[in-house]
Amino acid sequence: MQVRAREGDFIETSEGLIFDVKGLIHPPERVIAYLRYLPDGRGNRKRAGVKYRKVYDLTARAKLLGKKWPHYIFEDPVFNREVQAVPFDKVKRHYLPVEKFKELRDDTQQNSKERLAADMAKMLVEEAGISTSNIGVSGSILVGLHTNESDIDLILYGTDTARRCRARLAALLEDRSRGLRSYDASDMRRLYKQRGLSSAVSFERFMRGERSKVLQGKFRNTDYFIRCIKEWNELQEVYGDREYCQVGRARVRGRVCDDSEAIFTPSTYQIMDVEVVGGTVGRAPVQIVSFRGRFCEQAHAGERIIARGTLEKVLSKHGETHRLVIGENSRDYLAVVETSE
Repeated sequence: MQVRAREGDFIETSEGLIFDVKGLIHPPERVIAYLRYLPDGRGNRKRAGVKYRKVYDLTARAKLLGKKWPHYIFEDPVFNREVQAVPFDKVKRHYLPVEKFKELRDDTQQNSKERLAADMAKMLVEEAGISTSNIGVSGSILVGLHTNESDIDLILYGTDTARRCRARLAALLEDRSRGLRSYDASDMRRLYKQRGLSSAVSFERFMRGERSKVLQGKFRNTDYFIRCIKEWNELQEVYGDREYCQVGRARVRGRVCDDSEAIFTPSTYQIMDVEVVGGTVGRAPVQIVSFRGRFCEQAHAGERIIARGTLEKVLSKHGETHRLVIGENSRDYLAVVETSE
């Protein structure tokens, strides 16, 4: 069974484990995906009579797989790190966000969370003038394991779709006429606490990076997050084009010179005037990359930033560069220290 999967998709395995797919570049015969739900009689989510438990912490996911299902731990020779990955022969079902949206559009028996997700997606189709084939419903709703506390997780496919929707969202958040609003200070305080950032970055710096975001907020008093993904024909890299080697942990200062890829997952920030101010001393990175949605829209061109993450050497036919990967460690951060205003 060949599987062409990308960020926002989910994979269910023959053991009943449910993984969320990461990125768009995968090794042969495997999908890089991280454990999200597993059958557990003590779980608080239920589907078709089976209880499930959500595993959020990345370290906890790896430990659980290493102990019970080690065949999902893979030493990747291109990324040169241990990743969670599902072999094609273990895939029982491949969940696609676009198909879920189509299902919800046609379903008159939706529950309240499904209706909210479908209504928000329909609103974006109408307001931004995008195709229904370029938007999908992801997260717990996609796999039928949502609760009353679940967020709305939407996916936008393609650069043009993403930019049009983001621009329209910014306008809707200003007038709040369609049930949308940005996070207020109390919402941000909640996020700051949930993410355990008190030892990594001050609340003031956290607020500075969050306050201009439009891909997250509230829709009819329910949290939403929108993930922007490149279309397949927009990808400029295939597995093996580059090799990535971890150098060590580092803290850097610099200035964002290009934020054009900051709304996508993975998100990328090109940086200049970079100084390594802590951790591994080596070549300064030319970009900051994150596979975590929380770091989208985090900084803008012209702003000075400080960031902590994993320094990687990137090898390709064009030579050698370095990048800083953030989001794989609970102490990672990207904060604005001086705005471009």
